[in-house]
Amino acid sequence: MSQYQFIPPPQTTSVIPIVAPSSENSNSIKEYKPISKASSSNSGKRLCRNIIIHGYCKFENKGCEFNHDTSKSIVLPQQQNPLSPENRHTPLADNIHAPVFVPSSTATTQDNTSTSRDPSYRYSAPPSSNSNSTSGNQFHPFNLNPHVPNFTQQGYNNSAMNSNVDPYFYTPSFHPSPTEYHRGPAILPHVANLLPHQRLAQSFFIPDNLNEQLIKRQEIALQTKTGWIKNDRLNGDNSNKMIEKELPEEVHVYHSLCLLEENPGKFFGHPSWIYKAISRANGQQYIMIRIEGFRLVNEHTMTMESFTTRAFGDSSLVFIYDYHPNSINLFEAYFTPQAQALLHARLQATRGNALPVPETTLWSFMTQMASALKTIHAAGLSARTMDPTKILMTSKNRLRISCCGVLDVLQYEVASQKVAFHQQEDLLNFGKLLISLACNSLQSILNLSQSFEYITRFYSSDLKNTILYLLSKPSPVKSIDEVIRMIGPRILHDANSTQYYADTLESNLGFELENSRLVRLLSKLGFINERPEFSEDPRWSETGDRYIIKLFREFLFHQVNEVGIPVVDMGHVISCLNKLDAGVDEKILLTSRDDQTSIIVSYKEIKACINSAFNDIYATFHNNKK
Repeated sequence: MSQYQFIPPPQTTSVIPIVAPSSENSNSIKEYKPISKASSSNSGKRLCRNIIIHGYCKFENKGCEFNHDTSKSIVLPQQQNPLSPENRHTPLADNIHAPVFVPSSTATTQDNTSTSRDPSYRYSAPPSSNSNSTSGNQFHPFNLNPHVPNFTQQGYNNSAMNSNVDPYFYTPSFHPSPTEYHRGPAILPHVANLLPHQRLAQSFFIPDNLNEQLIKRQEIALQTKTGWIKNDRLNGDNSNKMIEKELPEEVHVYHSLCLLEENPGKFFGHPSWIYKAISRANGQQYIMIRIEGFRLVNEHTMTMESFTTRAFGDSSLVFIYDYHPNSINLFEAYFTPQAQALLHARLQATRGNALPVPETTLWSFMTQMASALKTIHAAGLSARTMDPTKILMTSKNRLRISCCGVLDVLQYEVASQKVAFHQQEDLLNFGKLLISLACNSLQSILNLSQSFEYITRFYSSDLKNTILYLLSKPSPVKSIDEVIRMIGPRILHDANSTQYYADTLESNLGFELENSRLVRLLSKLGFINERPEFSEDPRWSETGDRYIIKLFREFLFHQVNEVGIPVVDMGHVISCLNKLDAGVDEKILLTSRDDQTSIIVSYKEIKACINSAFNDIYATFHNNKK
């Protein structure tokens, strides 16, 4: 890749000689004559500050009287000596009648037409909080076409600096950067084949993808968000402006409500909102689905975690479900434009040899959905939510049916009389869901002949026969039990995969178990090292066995190479801590920072010193507590 190096032109002095006025003109005031346009291109005029800062001036052809000729060399502002007389802020005589400088970020500028630039890129002037700033990062050589992205640091508002308002009041609060999920450098390709006694730092922790997934769940579960509603929901305004709405502090036994969507949804034709709330009974988080403006007629419909409330200012019906953070529904996973684009890229990478949804994944989905329907139908109920938008994917290929029982409450009089009909409808919708996933299209149900031709070509006959049975006409003998019998051989494969995944998670849990031992050991070191005073001895941590612990801390974390650069070796730290926890007889050389003290000691002896010092601290704490 070619690199460009900018060599600044030779500096030219900007000193204006001060000449004593002649005696004949000392008593007369020299009349100022405005500079004519013919002399505006004079080489003696000052270069426009917009040219220096931004590389162009939008007022060049609109009355700006400064010099815009960039063919000649200029002096970089950062190259001048700040103590030289040239940098004094004394106004020059020629600049008294100069026009007021208008920065490019002034809000009163009405003309937004861009100057003629190179059409090969779209130029965006960088924002500047101070129009007089002339840092080196804002200067670009004039023989190049720089591309400066329009970037504003998060949590910092440049517009407040040029306004009359208090920037600390109107500037939005700073949001911390997202968590870095990696715990060490990536695995390099040349260290893939290691010797039996060698290990990577990543092997001491759970896999990065699992760690990232768990941390994302925790972040989403702990986040809070202010409630928002539309103007037209309040006063009939048709604008899309969002205004803040205060949420109730407590609804029934649930508090700390967090709105999970900015716009209201349509839940079976009723306006609905989804919240995250914490139960006062057990401290767990739950999903709260609120049906807005619904008046319940029959109270016998509610048996478990559904209630009516007026805490939101109207008559609302609320349902409570388990909360699974960082989960998506099947529609978002397979049928959105983003999901379709990812699928298209994956098919191109495999040259069309992969299926939109692998058959093993479809069998896993069928097994989970059949198990859920078996439980629901055995209780004399119906799911009535076999829809891609109502089936959640909480983890890798793990499906859960959401919103069960909502329609049974909203349509109680009808639902209680047609349970068998709704169970047959569940099987039909189950088949529609499977054929949509297999063909990767929600419209595949409209052309069954072409859809089954595609399934016959790319999937097994068992899958085709199961979908045909689910889409067949309702009959008294058609039930979920027959579906389970048809997919019986595939259930064993899914059960084996589940057990294998459970073994993998248990193995990863073992890695974290080992890490907990090291955390306890590091905690003991933290309690002992650099303790300012103990037992009325201000140098307690610097004497006796504690001095050996201090030297071990230097050996563990503060090593440097031959040129004095710090060595950051996670493998060294973990290896030494494991040896210390085991108390091996291996001896190491500990040296002080001034190289005046050297001690040869074993890990077993260091462990004894740590236990003795920590026991002294803990015994004192325990006795004072009594």
